[in-house]
Amino acid sequence: MAALPRISQRILSGSYIPARVIRLKKGSYFSEHNPFNPTRLVDESDESILRGGRFEASMDSTIRIGRILGIPLGINYSWLVVFGLVIFLMSARFGDMYPEWPLASRWAIALVTTALFFLSVLVHELSHSLVALAWGIPVRGITLFIFGGVSQLDREAERPLTEFLVSVIGPVTSLVLALVCGVAWYVLGEYSTYLSAVFFTLFAINLSLGIFNMLPGFPLDGGRVLRAGIWGATSNYWLATRLAIRAGQGLGLLMISGGVLWAMFGNLEAIWVALVGGFLFYVARTNYRQEAIRAFLRGRLVVDAMTPGQVPLSGILPALSSEVLLALSRSNYVGILVYGPPYGVVSGQVYRQTPSWVIQTATLADIMTPLDAFPLLRASASALDAMERMDDAEEGLAVVTREGVPLGMVSRLELLQLARAGRRRR
Repeated sequence: MAALPRISQRILSGSYIPARVIRLKKGSYFSEHNPFNPTRLVDESDESILRGGRFEASMDSTIRIGRILGIPLGINYSWLVVFGLVIFLMSARFGDMYPEWPLASRWAIALVTTALFFLSVLVHELSHSLVALAWGIPVRGITLFIFGGVSQLDREAERPLTEFLVSVIGPVTSLVLALVCGVAWYVLGEYSTYLSAVFFTLFAINLSLGIFNMLPGFPLDGGRVLRAGIWGATSNYWLATRLAIRAGQGLGLLMISGGVLWAMFGNLEAIWVALVGGFLFYVARTNYRQEAIRAFLRGRLVVDAMTPGQVPLSGILPALSSEVLLALSRSNYVGILVYGPPYGVVSGQVYRQTPSWVIQTATLADIMTPLDAFPLLRASASALDAMERMDDAEEGLAVVTREGVPLGMVSRLELLQLARAGRRRR
């Protein structure tokens, strides 16, 4: 029975990974070179700058299966593979330990144990999500995937205490589940070898999950707890993030090298340890890039990203007048600010969506969108605030004001360009 905990080495519950630090909206805007052909606002290379190759980007291949306590629940296609693999491995293990069991019983108990195991992973992730909601962090969903589960939080914690509580609750939940299963094994195990096998396996797995996830390396829960501690002690989020991520990279490399060496000595199951280590190293490295860009954008003002020389135009100007088209071209076909009162915006997208017979006789006032339809940002706001505000509003544009007077507009594309420039400098 001592060999049973090795089953838990094959699968681990991932730490919560906020699904969106900056989520890019895919919209159609006018191309700088061909204003009457729509093009995506950003391409995949631009998107990867801010996502940093973040793992949650791979959560797109997900089957949505419902909601739990109002939180969307999904299963990544990779989970289906590992679900079958775990059933097979558990059945083989039970066959070694309980040779007297009929074949059908081995497979049935393996199926039940695997289902309860992933239910434990779901409870682990649900605890992250519920604490996040309690502290004001929206949750986009929970996804089960090949390495366990991930809670997709809408943003990072804004205080060290929040980061600590959201992070530590997962391992604590797994340890509580281990305690419950251990007690059930002790009390009920003597009545049935089936119950003994199920509860002991769940005890070993949840104990392993709780301990493993508290290892001090980002993106594991323990790495986030480490970041919260350093952040609280130094008041320096970026320093805390760097140290936690470097610890995660070190842990990943250690698991890769240890797993490979272990496999070379005949234990092929150790390949899984190396794969998990590679996953941790990948997520840590890509999160480092993404957090570096966030730190850069946090330190820059939104006006740094704006196209200079934006001049509001009168609403009485014809939409196709040379003055309007020149201003639209200078804005890279993002849009035009119309002065008022009332103020408004004519985006490049409006030109594409408005029928030609309408726009030929329309003025800017006829086709403008009121300012209150867009996020309004002060000129002193950071570029990161601008991106997140646009994301929350699901808009590709925001209006920048100073003392209540509109200065101009900023687009996601301009923020992306600023981020790309920051990455090149780094």
